[in-house]
Formats: sequence, C-alpha cells, structure tokens
Amino acid sequence: MTDARGVTVRRVDGTAVHVSGRGPAVVLLHANGGSHHDFDAVVGTISRHATVFAVDWPGHGDSASAPAPTACGFADLLPGVLDHLGAGPYTLIGNSVGGFAALRTAARRPDLVDRLVLVDPGGFTPRSPLALGVCRLLGSRRVAPVAMRLLPRVYLRRRTAAVAAIRSALDQGSRDPDRVRTFAALWRSFADRRHDARVDAAAVTAPTLLVWGTRDPVLPWLVDGRRARAALARAEVVTFPCGHQAFAELPADFLDALGRFLGAPPGPG
Repeated sequence: MTDARGVTVRRVDGTAVHVSGRGPAVVLLHANGGSHHDFDAVVGTISRHATVFAVDWPGHGDSASAPAPTACGFADLLPGVLDHLGAGPYTLIGNSVGGFAALRTAARRPDLVDRLVLVDPGGFTPRSPLALGVCRLLGSRRVAPVAMRLLPRVYLRRRTAAVAAIRSALDQGSRDPDRVRTFAALWRSFADRRHDARVDAAAVTAPTLLVWGTRDPVLPWLVDGRRARAALARAEVVTFPCGHQAFAELPADFLDALGRFLGAPPGPG
C-alpha cells in the first residue's frame, strides 16, 4: 500500500522498510531509539534521484518487537533484509548502531554495497571501565526511560524542526515498555566485545564517506571519530559543527556532502 507521500511499506520477517522514489538504491539505517523518521529532513530530497529504503530496526518504528535485540544482531540481520529487497547493490547510510550494521555488511557482503556513508557510527569506542559502566547504566530498565528523554537533548545540538520531532518521538517512546526494553537491551549490547568495528573497517572496499558531528558528546570526534578515521584509512571524512545526527541538525550541509560523494546532487540541480 502506498500513502499520500508516495511511500510504500514492505515487510521482511517483521522488519518494516519504507520505500520511496526511483533510481539507484539507497538504504537509511537509524540509531538506537529512533526510526526511519530520523531521516525525514533529507529523505524527500534523496528520493528525487534514488529509490530509498528506510528501515525500522526490530523494536522500533513500524517493525515488530524483538525478544533480545543487540547491535551485532542488527548487523547480522541487515544482509538478509537487503537480499530480500533484491535491489542492490546499495548505498548504505547508517547512523550510530545503523552505521555499525552498515559497515559490517560492507565488509562481509561487499556484493550488496556500492557505497557506504557512516554518520557517527558505533563500534569505535575504547573498551574503558567508564565506557562499559555507561553502557550498563543506560541499559538498566530503571535508567533507560530517563535516558531516552534526556540523551537527545544532549546529543542533538542544533534546534531544527527535525530535531524537535526526534526528541518528541523519543519522549513518547520512553513511556512504552517495549520501546524501553529495546533501548536498554541495545545499550547493554554495546559493551559486547563483538561490538568492535575496527576489524571490519579494514576489510571495507566500497567507497566510504565518514561524517561526524564534532559536538557529539556520546561518540566524541576526538576519541571515537579519530579511531574511525584511522580504521577507515581510505574514507573521505567530513565533520560538521553539530551533534550525533548531521542529517537532522544540518540537513542542507549533509545533503551537499552526500551529493559530492555520490557524484551528483541528491536533489534537483
């Protein structure tokens, strides 16, 4: 079924994929607690020249709940979803846990990936006692709903309509026990030793754009960003004076960088 915006929802074993536009295949992969709506500020422009597949991770958005969601589980799930869609190879645009899944897919299923765009991706945080403690704390069922409400006010540093919508959605999600359980489980999974993107980064052969917000306090540029840049030695790197989600905080700048990387503007010339 296609809605008034021209968006069709396809389902792959309970995972909702929102399809719009026509042209080369682009996949949007959101962060923990978010949904395909995180990309609302840019999806209309991208879909003018591409077929956009905006995924809702299990337990998020319009997808079915997941019994034990993990970052590595999402990474393992993604290739099967892409195979089912059958429109590859794809340009993968992944943010945070979505970036981790995109990177792992590019490394392990290069046949599926034409280009890779990573926006403040997960998997590059040093395994310090402090980082592991934060993952355990935010993964607590008692702390998680508070974190869902407060973290977006910390890591989204620009005031835009898209940022306000993302904050509002997370605030609403903090009142949904299933959403809170998913959010908490993912935070706990970030402490897993397998949540390490560096080995896979060395195997990526697809052209890669690494985008980072220099004011991101959750995955700081000076720590996580620099580790990602070192691991993705062949990647093109763009930094923006924003937080965790450049596509929502500085959408025009993000689209300009994306257009240059893809070799053509994602919107009309």
